[in-house]
Amino acid sequence: MNANSPQQPEELTSTVRALHEVAPHEVMAPYGVIATGGPAGPPAGFPHSRPEAGFLSGPGKSVYRRVIDLLSRRNGAAAREARYRAAAGRARQAADERKHGHRGGNRTWLLRSLILLGIAAEAVTAYVAMEVLVASQSLAVGLSALTAAVGAGMACILANRRLNGLGVPATIRILEGIFVAVLTVLRYESLSVQGAGYLAAAGAAGLAALISALGLLGIEEIVVETHTFAVFIGALRASWLSWRWTSATADLAATEAAAEAAADKLQHHYLEYLLRAEAMPLAEARGHAAALRAALTESMS
Repeated sequence: MNANSPQQPEELTSTVRALHEVAPHEVMAPYGVIATGGPAGPPAGFPHSRPEAGFLSGPGKSVYRRVIDLLSRRNGAAAREARYRAAAGRARQAADERKHGHRGGNRTWLLRSLILLGIAAEAVTAYVAMEVLVASQSLAVGLSALTAAVGAGMACILANRRLNGLGVPATIRILEGIFVAVLTVLRYESLSVQGAGYLAAAGAAGLAALISALGLLGIEEIVVETHTFAVFIGALRASWLSWRWTSATADLAATEAAAEAAADKLQHHYLEYLLRAEAMPLAEARGHAAALRAALTESMS
C-alpha cells in the first residue's frame, strides 16, 4: 500500500459520485451510446489518473450500470416495503379496534348470506297462505314477499336488542308466536280450499309453521353471532395489506440479493483489472476493490 492509501475511500467516493452524475443519462441512452455524446470515456472533469476511473468508464461500465440500477431498485423496494409495513400495521390496529368494539359473536360476516335463505323460505311458505286468499297471483306474490320482509325485520330487531343488552320482552316473543300462528292458520285454510284432507292440510301447515319459526330464529341468531359488514371489510383490508407487505418484503430481499451479487461481480472484475492492467500487488488490489465496492454502496444508500 502507498502513502496515500488512507485517502483511498474518500477518493473512490468522489470518483463514484462523479460517475453517478452521468450514470442515469447513460442508462437512458441507447445501447452503446452515451447521452453526453460518444460511446465511451468518463465525463469532463473526471479524474483520468485514477485506476477506478479507467475501469468504470471502460471494461467495468456494464457491470457498474447493473449495480447502480439494482441499488436504485433496492432503495425503491425498501421505501415500498416501509410504506406497506406502516399501512398494514394501521389497518390491523383499526381492524382489531372494530373487532373489540363489536358486541356480537366472532363468526364471519359471510354467514349472513344465509339470511337470504331464511327470507326465501319464509316467502315460499307465506305464498301458500296467500295463494287462495287473493284473486291475483301477482298480489299473492307481493303479500308473501311483504310477509317475509316483516318476519325478517322483526328477527333483526330482536337481534339488535340482544346485542345492545336490552333483552327481549315476553310480549315481543308472544307477538312473534302470534305472527307464526296466524300464518299457520292461513296456510291450513288455503290447503283445505285447494282440496287437501284435514290431516294432510294440518300436517303441511304444521311443517310450514316449523320452517317459518326456525327461519326467524335462524335469522336472529345469525345476526347476533356474526361480525358486522364494517368489521368484515376492515379484516379483509388488513389481510390484503399484510399480503402486499409480505410481497414487498420478498421483493426487497430479492433485489438486495441481486445487488449484492452484482457488487461482488464488480469487485471481482475490478480486482482482475488492477492485477492485469495496472500490475498492482494482490494485497493492494484487494484493498482498492473493497474500497470501490464500499464507496459505491455507501453513495447509493
